[in-house]
Amino acid sequence: MDTDFFPIASYWAQIQGLQIHPSLTGLIIFGFLVGGVTGFFGVGGRLLTSPLLNGLFNIPFNVAVGSDLCQMMGTSTLNILRFKRMSRIDFKLGSWMLAGTIIGVEVGARILELFKQAGKFTLLGKSFGFLPLVMSLVYGALLLWIGLIIYREARGKGIEGPAEALISPHQPAMTARLQHIHLPPMISLPVSGIEAISLWVILGVGMTTGLLVGFIGAGGGFIRMPALIYVIGCPMVVAIGTDLFESLFSLGYGTLTHSFKGNIDLILVVILLITGSLGNQLGGALAKKFTHPNLRLIFAFITFAVVILLVMKLVM
Repeated sequence: MDTDFFPIASYWAQIQGLQIHPSLTGLIIFGFLVGGVTGFFGVGGRLLTSPLLNGLFNIPFNVAVGSDLCQMMGTSTLNILRFKRMSRIDFKLGSWMLAGTIIGVEVGARILELFKQAGKFTLLGKSFGFLPLVMSLVYGALLLWIGLIIYREARGKGIEGPAEALISPHQPAMTARLQHIHLPPMISLPVSGIEAISLWVILGVGMTTGLLVGFIGAGGGFIRMPALIYVIGCPMVVAIGTDLFESLFSLGYGTLTHSFKGNIDLILVVILLITGSLGNQLGGALAKKFTHPNLRLIFAFITFAVVILLVMKLVM
């Protein structure tokens, strides 16, 4: 039985009254395809893993989130090694942001625990689990938002990918307003070229992205990168390196706290890490050869399809 390979997922499925069907072959193919989508379209593809693990294989959301975080930590380590000579890192900014991120990760993980232990309720004669309902709604809203933005941008002016699609050209004015918030303590960030910014702005960005990491297993990069550039005001080259640095530690803490809570299936992690890395390499290579703007519509339709899958799984 394939379920014997995934003891943690099987345990929590039994506790939550789920019938999981984690085909070993299916998960290998799945990891490769999701890795390929992420490598081809950009960082937004990572948000697909957890909802699809639940939607296609019925793996409990808490195990999908924890295991996905663990494999993302491995991927981030490889990215740090790959980009260490290409990116500048603002260690001062990253360290202060990490202080807020760790708090956010722990809060997000504890919120997930509350829903995991909340059990079920009955509505209109149908039984719903609090955890799958809340997670499906959160993932569905995020994916719908990202898909609509990418669809709109792909039908209009050209952009580089999902991460850039989330960046609004009107945000520099917001950057100026935030940098002029004189709420002590004020700190300077010489590497980022910022003379003074409120520490609370940095901590707020960190806590927001950390909450996403701990609660839904998203790496946070699809929000952290725009926030570093347009909320804090980092140059692009510094934002890339600082994002990689910060994500390594935030994902590491997320992995640690979810492991203590029993949400990580190591066999699932190994499969996702190996197949996802291979798929990511292939997707990245293909992205360099195929750059037509309309290709981004495919990613938008993929996100819409996942939203439909989540809705159908809830109502059926």
